[in-house]
Amino acid sequence: MLSANHPVRVLVVEDSPTVRHYLMTLINESPGLEVIGEARDGDEALSMTAELRPDVISMDIRMPGVDGLEATRRIMNRHPTPVVIVSGLVEREVDLSFQALQAGALAVVEKPPYRHDPEFSAKQRQMVNTLMAMSKVHVVRRWENEPGQNSGPVIAPTAQVGKPRITTEHLRPKPEIVAIGASAGGPGALATLLRGLPFDFSMPILITQHIPHEFVNGLARWLSKATSMGIRVASENLVLEPGVVHLAPGFAHGVVARQGDKLVARLIHEKGNYRYQPSVDVLFESVATVCGSAAVGIVLTGMGDDGAAGLLAMRKAGAHTFAQDEATSTVFGMPQAAIARGAVEHVLALSNLATTLSRFNLM
Repeated sequence: MLSANHPVRVLVVEDSPTVRHYLMTLINESPGLEVIGEARDGDEALSMTAELRPDVISMDIRMPGVDGLEATRRIMNRHPTPVVIVSGLVEREVDLSFQALQAGALAVVEKPPYRHDPEFSAKQRQMVNTLMAMSKVHVVRRWENEPGQNSGPVIAPTAQVGKPRITTEHLRPKPEIVAIGASAGGPGALATLLRGLPFDFSMPILITQHIPHEFVNGLARWLSKATSMGIRVASENLVLEPGVVHLAPGFAHGVVARQGDKLVARLIHEKGNYRYQPSVDVLFESVATVCGSAAVGIVLTGMGDDGAAGLLAMRKAGAHTFAQDEATSTVFGMPQAAIARGAVEHVLALSNLATTLSRFNLM
C-alpha cells in the first residue's frame, strides 16, 4: 500500500542511455515520483523488479535481447508489478505495445518529445499522471504462456451472476447497437471479446476506450487481427454499420445520433465536466436517449467509475446492461462502480459476454 507521505517509486526500463536519462529527469522533477532504478533491457528489468520492488515500471517496448513485451510477460508471471509501456509511434512499437497490454501491462503512453516541442508539457503530464495512477493498481500474477497465446490471471474464476438467456419475456426489441466502455486492461479484453463474436454479427458496435489519441489507429489495426469484423475510427456523421466496430477517437467524446433510419456517430469536442475524453458516460447517455431499450451496454475492465452513471441511464431506458466480472478484469474499478450504482443486470466473465452477445444475433 502506497503512503501519501512517500513518493511513487519508479523503475525506468529503456535501452537508449540518452532517452533513459531524459525520462529519469522528467520523472524525478515531477512531485510525487522518484526513480529508484534504471534497467537497460528486459533481463535487467526482471532482476531489478525482484530486488527493488518498484511501485510502477516505465517500460520501453523495443529493446535488444529481451524486449519490453517479453519482460512484461515475465514480470507479470514472477513479480506482478504495474507496468506502463512508454512507446514511440512507429508501427512495430505500437503493435508490440498492444501485445504487452494483453500480457498484463496496464497502459501505454507516448514517449514525451524534447522540451522545445510545443506538445512537451502535455505529453510529460500524460506520462507522469499515468505512472502515478497505475501505481495504485493491484495487479495479479498471470500465466506465462508461449508467445502468441493469451495470458490470464492466476485466480479462480468467480461464479457467473445470472447467466442470461436472451428471450422475449421482457418484451424488449432486438438491440440495434452495442456500446462498450473500457479503460486499463481494455485492449486485451476487447480483443478477446471481439474474437468470440460470430463473423455475421448483425449489430454495430461503438467503443470508448481510454487511450491516448496517438494510439487509436494502432488499436484499430491491432484489433483487426482478432476479428473478421471491420474496425473503424469514428468520425462525424459516420454511419454505424452492422457488424462493424467503431472506436471513439482520443480527442472527442463519441456519441450516437439518429439520421433518418440510420444510426450515425457524432463527435463532441468540448470536454465538459467529464474527467475523461472520450468519456464512457457520454457514450452511454447518448445511447440511452437515442436507442432506449433497443441497445446493449457493457462496462469492461478499467480504473475509476466512468460509465457507471451512463450505464444506469441505459438500464433505466430499458436497455440490456452487463459488466465484466472481477476474475477476468485487469482492474475491477469501472465494473464495480457500475454494479454499485445498480446499473448492471448481469455480471459475466469475458468469454461469457461474447457468448451472450452472440445470442442477441439470433433474436
